[in-house]
Amino acid sequence: MVDKISGQVGVQAAGGNKMARRGENIHKRKDGRWEGRYIKARTPEGKIQWGYVYGIVYAEVKRVLIQKKAEAGFYNLKRTDLTFEALAEVWLHSLRNSIKESTYAHYSYTLHKYLLPVLSKVPVASLEESFLEQAMQQIITPMDAAHKPLGKSSARECLSMLRRICKYAAHLRLIRPMELEVALPKAIDKISAPLSPVEQQRLYQYVQENPTVRKIGLLLGLELGLRIGEICGLQWGDFDLKLGILKINRTVCRISCGNGHTKVVIQTPKTRTSRREIPIPRQLLVILKKLRGNTSNSTWFLSGNESKPTEPRCYRKSIKAYLKQAAVRQVCPHALRHTFATACLQAGCDVKTLSELLGHANANITLQRYVHSDLTRKRREMNRIFSHQVSMRGGKAINIME
Repeated sequence: MVDKISGQVGVQAAGGNKMARRGENIHKRKDGRWEGRYIKARTPEGKIQWGYVYGIVYAEVKRVLIQKKAEAGFYNLKRTDLTFEALAEVWLHSLRNSIKESTYAHYSYTLHKYLLPVLSKVPVASLEESFLEQAMQQIITPMDAAHKPLGKSSARECLSMLRRICKYAAHLRLIRPMELEVALPKAIDKISAPLSPVEQQRLYQYVQENPTVRKIGLLLGLELGLRIGEICGLQWGDFDLKLGILKINRTVCRISCGNGHTKVVIQTPKTRTSRREIPIPRQLLVILKKLRGNTSNSTWFLSGNESKPTEPRCYRKSIKAYLKQAAVRQVCPHALRHTFATACLQAGCDVKTLSELLGHANANITLQRYVHSDLTRKRREMNRIFSHQVSMRGGKAINIME
């Protein structure tokens, strides 16, 4: 018996009439569909049992065929015609059930946008350190201007992915283990400075003059340190207004579906520690109680309905308008989270507690990414630390701070 797996995905994509390459076992049928064939198994007598994949789009049939070949143990050390593209697709497919849909979409985008244009047709058997390190330099700074030169973060992602694919190939005993060393671009700090106390006060006054649910979202970033996706993912049932606690259970984001299309997904928070409970400040709690009314627990906080949440892209536009109306400089929504972290630290909050409030995996992330020190804090800390020092003048001890 053979497998007949439909690869139909609607309208045929550009390149759908593409001719199959030699050795791929893909051909165009008379009915207009593409047919892919792979060795599904062998009988005890060694006779081949074929599996088949059908679809309207060539690229989709090729993708599913690669997966089926991998599942059937098609690739092994004896295969010398395996390309980097085929290996990478199998690696990516192997992660599908162990990572979030948004993470899978991001990996897929990075792979197809940056790595495959340079490495897709390279035989796996020819992979070795010097070649891959040169290829990474081409990915970081493309000679053909296929994309802008990558910054440190994107370049590090590409290098990490390449290392993981090579490690996967070594695990399958397709190549020997290797270590890749590549000099990455220098980091450029693009994080917006936290809002000043004056800017924070303007924002508070703006919200309090005419409080609405969408405006309160600003304070959820500024006073609770929520990410914009977490704010969009809130339902009224997440607020325990009696105990004064907010539970972060989900996040909303828009991800790539391929072929230039995107979709909104609702999923669990960014990391395990991002699922957390946060005490609500008293003043904010009073406003929330007035706005709650008879709203059901399943009502989305920002959108005000039970059908769907507000997506981050739309709420960013609202935040931009609110900042302008409040006469506060334009900053990215994440700057509200930076401001929260900075304000907490300057008020004496210990880093461990702050890390838990932000939902970080460890305190080092809090210190490195979100904490900004200013001259006032530095002067206060220097005076506190060295206030006990004395200076000997004429044999008399004098406190330096006097």
